[in-house]
Amino acid sequence: MADSRGRVLLWIAIFLLLPITTVNTSSENEELIEDGDIIAVQYIDYSCYQQSLQCQATESEHIVEYFGADWCEPCQTVEENLAMMNRTDTVILQHHASDKDFTYLNYSYLRYDAKFRLLFIPSLVIDGNGLLTGSSQSFDLNYSLNNNTGLINKTLSDVVLENGTISWNHSTGQKLTIWRLDPTQHENRNSTHQYLATDSVTIDLNDSNISNNDGVNITGLLQNWSGRLIFILENNGSPQLRSYSDQTATNMEFNDDVNYAKNQVEKSNSAHYAAIWFVIMLTLITPAIILWVKELKRPKQSILEQE
Repeated sequence: MADSRGRVLLWIAIFLLLPITTVNTSSENEELIEDGDIIAVQYIDYSCYQQSLQCQATESEHIVEYFGADWCEPCQTVEENLAMMNRTDTVILQHHASDKDFTYLNYSYLRYDAKFRLLFIPSLVIDGNGLLTGSSQSFDLNYSLNNNTGLINKTLSDVVLENGTISWNHSTGQKLTIWRLDPTQHENRNSTHQYLATDSVTIDLNDSNISNNDGVNITGLLQNWSGRLIFILENNGSPQLRSYSDQTATNMEFNDDVNYAKNQVEKSNSAHYAAIWFVIMLTLITPAIILWVKELKRPKQSILEQE
């Protein structure tokens, strides 16, 4: 009888652990998904374009995409922290994704909403996979850059700008996004955004009509340009961002109605999945529980009776 009870307990344990094992396996598989990954980043400054007919891009180990707005008070602290950064291995791409801002850029909004699926400003996205939200977390930026692997990837090479045409070499990646940055006056303060995105062009690398050797003419993107071009080799889709800070985020809601709706959907989905798993678990372990109860109710026999 002891062996029988042991088998019953074993089956109960297996049924209880089955959903947990399934969830963990799913999480591990999600980490292998490469949708939305940033593969490589290079940049060209206007000073090179102004002095040379042919500009070779420089590779960057890290990219920090900062989402803010001129009307956002906590953003001032983040911008001051970014201004004090003195790193040659990192490029900064500043986005104004709010249509309340005078320097609003629709391409930046699409990156904020569709690419990274963010909810608040200020937010810092590091290398396309790490997230720091709010002014307090921005102080962790240097620590995050130092303690996370950067974009050490050679699949984007020989990016050259010549006579308004950009050419490059690559081996992987689904699209090449070119961001134009310009020094831009702050709407309310006596300061300048050094790396604010003012325009963008995306090249579909799966398009058979596009040749990286022949290049793509981007003359329209260069009109009155005076800052920096950032070239991002990346995949389509949305990456799974991971928080790079243990601090509590202090941020401003970007859109109250949208955030409320998203939060309600997430809560509803969580409750729905929990109810489903409860029913499944209860159904699976019911036979084992019945067998166990029967074993407990069975009259105990003495050693002599068993013999």
